[in-house]
Amino acid sequence: MDTKLDSRRMRETLGHCPTAVALITAMDEAGEPVGMVVGSFTSVSLDPPLVAYLPTITSGRYARLRTAEVFCVNILSAAQEDVCRHFASGEASFDNIAWSLSSGGAPVVDDAVAWVECSVHSVQELGDHYLVVGEVRDLSPQAPVAPLIFFQGGYGRFSGVSLVAAPDAKLIESVRTAEIARPYLEEISNRLGVGCEVAVQAGNDLVYVASAGSVPNLVGSSLGMRVPLIAPLGEQVVAWNEPAFQEGWLSRGGITDPDARADWLGRLAHARERGWSLSLVTRDNEVEFYRALREFAQGDVTPARERAVKATIADMSATYEPVDLESGQTYDIRSIVVPVLEDGDRASLYLRLVDLPLGSPAATIVSWIRDLQQTADAVARSVSSA
Repeated sequence: MDTKLDSRRMRETLGHCPTAVALITAMDEAGEPVGMVVGSFTSVSLDPPLVAYLPTITSGRYARLRTAEVFCVNILSAAQEDVCRHFASGEASFDNIAWSLSSGGAPVVDDAVAWVECSVHSVQELGDHYLVVGEVRDLSPQAPVAPLIFFQGGYGRFSGVSLVAAPDAKLIESVRTAEIARPYLEEISNRLGVGCEVAVQAGNDLVYVASAGSVPNLVGSSLGMRVPLIAPLGEQVVAWNEPAFQEGWLSRGGITDPDARADWLGRLAHARERGWSLSLVTRDNEVEFYRALREFAQGDVTPARERAVKATIADMSATYEPVDLESGQTYDIRSIVVPVLEDGDRASLYLRLVDLPLGSPAATIVSWIRDLQQTADAVARSVSSA
C-alpha cells in the first residue's frame, strides 16, 4: 500500500483550518524595519515562554528578519486587512504604516490585537520551511477587537462575512499551489523591475492570490481581489476553457450579435494558440474601471448597480483589441498574461506582469513575454513535482 500523501489533497484539507494572521517584524542588520505576513504563528510553551512561526526557506523577507536578534509578532485585527495585503503583496515599505518600537527595538504596529516581543531561541529546517522558535521577552494586548483570519483561500473574521474568496475546493488547492510559485514571482519581478501576480480561476471569477514587486492599481492592491470573468476581461483565462464556458463569457458581457461572437471566439482561439494576452493602458474611465472591479470583489451590489458595473467593464473592451506587435513601434501596456500549463494543455494558474513602463518598444515587450512564459514553465515543473 502506497502511504505517500497527495500534496494537493493535503493543501486543500489544511486550508479548512482557519489561522490567525500575524505580521512578524524586526529591524534588519541595516537598521531598516522589515515585516512578513505569516499564517503559521503558534504558542509552543508556557514554561519557558516560547512561541513559533514557519517561514518558507526561499523567503527573501525572512532572510532579512533572520539578521535580527529580536523580533515582534503583531496579531493583526480584522480591520487591518489593508496592512496584511500591503506586506503580503511583496511591499516592504513601512511608509504610511503607523508603528513604534518595542523596548527591545522591534516594530510594533499600531492597532494590532496584540504584540509579542521575542528573542530568537532556535531555528530548525523542516522540509521546505524553517521552524523559528522565539523566547517571549514582553507582550501585551492592544485592541479588544476580532483578529484577522485566513480560511479557505480568503481573509475574514469570525463571522466569515468578509471572506474575499468563497469556500471553493479548487480555489483552496490553487491558493496553496500558488505558494510554490512565489520564489519565481520574486525572481522575475526583481530582474525586470516590474510587478508579477498569480491568479486562479474560481468558477466564473478570477482571483488574485499572490504577488511580488510593485503591483499598484488606481484603487489599491489586487491581492485577494475577485474579478468577474465577463467579456472582455480574462481573455487568456477563458481561452483555456471549454466552448460552453466561452459562450457564457460572451453572454455575461452582453455580446449577442452572432458576427461579434464569432469574432471574439476567433480571438480566444488566437490567444490560446500564441499562449499570451495583453491589454493596453487607457486614460478614459480607468479609475471607474478599477472601482467597478472592487465592487464585484466585495460582492455586495444591488441588481441595478450590478448592471452599471457590468456596463463599465464592457466599455473597456477597446483596451482588449487584438494587438500584433510591430517592430519599431512602442506601446502602453497595462498587463501581460500567460498560463501555467499542467500536462501540456490544462491551465492551473495564470501569471500576470503589471506596472510596465509606458511607451515600451515592441522588441522589449516580446522579451517580457518570453521571460514570463519561461517563468510559467518553471512553475509548472515545480507544481508537477510537488
